[in-house]
Amino acid sequence: MLPDFERDEVDFLSLLSEANRRRVLENSTRSDYPAGAIAYHPEGPPRTFLLNHGLVRAYAGVPDGRQATIAFFHANELIGATAIVSRPPRITIQVVVRSTLTSLDLQKARALASAENQVATAIAVHLSAFARNGARVIAVRSLGDIRERLAYDLLDRACQAQLEVGRLECRVTHAELADSIGSAREVVGRTLGRLREEGIIETAPGLVRVILPLRLAGIVRAFVV
Repeated sequence: MLPDFERDEVDFLSLLSEANRRRVLENSTRSDYPAGAIAYHPEGPPRTFLLNHGLVRAYAGVPDGRQATIAFFHANELIGATAIVSRPPRITIQVVVRSTLTSLDLQKARALASAENQVATAIAVHLSAFARNGARVIAVRSLGDIRERLAYDLLDRACQAQLEVGRLECRVTHAELADSIGSAREVVGRTLGRLREEGIIETAPGLVRVILPLRLAGIVRAFVV
């Protein structure tokens, strides 16, 4: 059965036979990471992970502290697949909520990708989905509806704050959010109110706390590009 090339969500292991799943996971290491941990830094040796459960952010940074989110990874997705087939990009992997990741034996994965067509195809399908997800992250900022743009903005701000203060929160006013997403303060206020009613966020003057980051990520993920 051929994989569904149109899906944006790819359960990597489901694309493999039982035998190839065992081969891919041979010599792997499964670890739990707390929220806010850095699972991978570009100064370290290349690594490839399977996200068993949780939410992970990949971002690029520059020395002055500015960051750009590259992607959000969800359960069952492959992280760092480029390290299997090429030189990996200089990105950092941040654990947004408590997550479990399985670190693959990179040399084993590379050998399997070279020898097993099914493994190579699964990696290609994953990389294709990763490219679409990257396009979504870029496009949702300007083309999403108000709820989608605001969800992305809040999640992006909160993830950056998590690295500094250990909490998913945004110290920002309604006016600043409106300027950031190209909307009106009143519209942002109403949208924040709905997110608050759904239990996704809590608000105080000049502060938004993200309570359910997976729900915010799901709003962003629903944007179709």
